[in-house]
Amino acid sequence: MKLSCHNLTRKFGDTTALNGVNLCLDEPKIYGLLGRNGAGKTTLLRLITNYIQPTEGTITLDEQNVWENEKAQHQIFLITESSFFEDLTGQRLADIMEQIYPSFDKEQFLSYAKRFELNLKKKYQTLSTGYKSVLRAVAALSVHTPFLFLDEPTLGMDAFHRELFYKLLIESYSESPSCILLSTHLISEVEGLLENVIILDHGKVLIDESSEQLLAQGYCVSGRISDVDDYCSGKNVIGSSVVGGLKTTAILGERNNVPDTLDVTGLSLQQLFVQLVGSEALA
Repeated sequence: MKLSCHNLTRKFGDTTALNGVNLCLDEPKIYGLLGRNGAGKTTLLRLITNYIQPTEGTITLDEQNVWENEKAQHQIFLITESSFFEDLTGQRLADIMEQIYPSFDKEQFLSYAKRFELNLKKKYQTLSTGYKSVLRAVAALSVHTPFLFLDEPTLGMDAFHRELFYKLLIESYSESPSCILLSTHLISEVEGLLENVIILDHGKVLIDESSEQLLAQGYCVSGRISDVDDYCSGKNVIGSSVVGGLKTTAILGERNNVPDTLDVTGLSLQQLFVQLVGSEALA
């Protein structure tokens, strides 16, 4: 099953939120959708899931346009802060999803809700911000559609619930592989989950490649300040930190002739992201 975006453009008045985006999602993977605020991430997800219509371009699922295509939309599920179930309890939401999505696993939904200590008798609108995210997440993890889009899924969750969500995401993905597109600003938390990275910048696709290939573009060296400074002279330094007499510096480029006095480690996805889109991106 292949989901494709062809020359996708969306304008809001004089503002172009997406500008000629081309993407193809065609195999079970966990993709990271990254970008600064206003880069177009949520707009892209809302276009794919029929919340809004593109100004130009098309979105197809196996060559069939997804717009107002009920069969196609049953293969796609999006969770976002804006929800269609404001007046529903968790129990009622589960009943409705069981009717709409043949792949929805109600027993799993109830099991996950119990692990999160989620009160399914409460209406969505009465839950705290964190537990609203929990309810959305529990629904998403139980739906098992071929395409699952998660827009800031851990918004408002505490550290315990975020860790539990990531654990259950991997469990669900392992049991029922699907194409998962995870949009988040918490890059350091999800880096180990991502197999492919898509970076949007000013409405365009800046990066679309495997995490392994992307992270191979740079590295970090650490050691005594003078040794690090000597080695880094003339190299493309993208960030440094100093603790006591030790310095760690991130470098973009190939590793070469690193002296034994320095330790070498990989570059983090967050470090690379900041370099690619601007140091103010995570401010």
